[in-house]
Amino acid sequence: MKFVPLRFNYEFSRVYKRGRFAVDKNLSLHAFRRPNGLKHNLTLVPSNINRVGFCANKKKLGAVGRNRVRRLMREAYRCFADDLPKGYDMAFTLRNCTEIPSYSTVHKEIGSLLRKAGLLNSSMESKDGSTILN
Repeated sequence: MKFVPLRFNYEFSRVYKRGRFAVDKNLSLHAFRRPNGLKHNLTLVPSNINRVGFCANKKKLGAVGRNRVRRLMREAYRCFADDLPKGYDMAFTLRNCTEIPSYSTVHKEIGSLLRKAGLLNSSMESKDGSTILN
């Protein structure tokens, strides 16, 4: 399932200010349950989709590293997307890392963050067939 990205600063700000927060070693998650009737540019945002944003800070990694980490997070999220409840805005953020984490690390941490935020059951399996453990 293709997800809808968060694009604008005010969308990220709303998620950071009003959403639930979960943190792991390399990643953090902010998740905000959208109210019904939320509008974007005078257009009603559908309540049956999730909107997701992926961020990596500029302090330690260059542009290539930040883009690589965002691609890893996007792919790991895609494995969990069909099992999540609809109607959320989420922002995944890379915390201060000096090196790029591996895909398996990112995959485990995204599963862990979604469980900590209460969006995923602990007994869920990801789409690649591996059971998600803490």
